[in-house]
Order: sequence, then C-alpha cells, then structure tokens
Amino acid sequence: MLVYTLTNNITGDVWVGTCKDSSDERFMQFQEAMALGVKEKIYKDLRDFGVENFTVEDYALAYDREELKDIFDDAMETYNGKSLIGVKTSLGKTSIAKSAPLKSSVGTAKRKTLGSTTRTTTSTVKKAAAPAKLATGRTGNAKKEKLIKEKLAEEKALRESMKSKQIMEQADEMAAIMARLDSRGSTVNKRR
Repeated sequence: MLVYTLTNNITGDVWVGTCKDSSDERFMQFQEAMALGVKEKIYKDLRDFGVENFTVEDYALAYDREELKDIFDDAMETYNGKSLIGVKTSLGKTSIAKSAPLKSSVGTAKRKTLGSTTRTTTSTVKKAAAPAKLATGRTGNAKKEKLIKEKLAEEKALRESMKSKQIMEQADEMAAIMARLDSRGSTVNKRR
C-alpha cells in the first residue's frame, strides 16, 4: 500500500491519496474519470489547469492499514494537503445512462472552443482512453520490491514460528492428557 502526492505545479496545491501498487496507474484512473465527466474537485482542477501541469510522486510505502493511515495523516499535515480518499473514479450505473448522449456533445463543444489547443486535449483524451494496465504485482522500483520481499519473508517466518509453537503446545497438551490417562489406568489396576 502506498501514499502518494499529486501536485498542481501552477497553484502549488498538493492532493494526497493512497493506492495499492502504482501512483501512476492511479493517476491514469483519475484522467479516465475526468474524461467520463465525474464530478469531483480534483477533476475540475485537472480540466482547468491541464493534466500535464500535475506531478505524481510516491510519498511512502505502508505495510498495514494502521501504518497507511499514519503516513497519510503525516503527508496531509506536511503539505497541508487535500484528500483524495473517497474520490470517485467512475460514474454510477444510472449516471452512465443519463450522461451517455450528453458526453458526445460536451466533447465536441470543447473541441470547438479550445481552438489551437485541440491537439493537447485530443492527446489527453487518448491517454485517458488507453486500456488500463493489468496489475503485475510489481512496483517498478527495485528498492520497494526489496522492502516488500523482506517484509513478506519476515511475515512468513513469523507464521512458521507461530505454527511450530502451536504444534509444540498441542504436543505438550497431548502428552499431559496421556500422562493423566496412564495415571488413572495404573490406579485402577492397583485397586483390583
């Protein structure tokens, strides 16, 4: 899990969000949602200032939800950030049906009014319409990969030691039960 920042290079505003693997893939999701017309403040900023005027950076890697929350809070405080938590990246089913005819007319109106910047808008739309990459389980960063592998190895070793401890406790318990049964059996034989 990753905490990342999305910085508006013109205004200096910093948006802070979380994702599972890649902040770049998450930013692509935001671009796709912007093209769909999802109504959120971040999409208004992306449209007003242009996608090219935003910088995406990884802030820190978290290994569990508690750590993720702490790191997120730290980033929000550090940058006096705006939260991307809960920002929609798709339209609801009813919104898609209602906005489908409207989407094409809005797109053509923008192309007419933008004039010379049509090329930029078109390339941005092409990027947003590109098929999403499938998650490979890799972060694309050797340092992060190493940290993740080390953490997984630690967790595996911890699970194995817990399992060994449990097996030993069960064996001790079984030995105690057998000893009690043996002691009962020997006293019964002595009484006869």
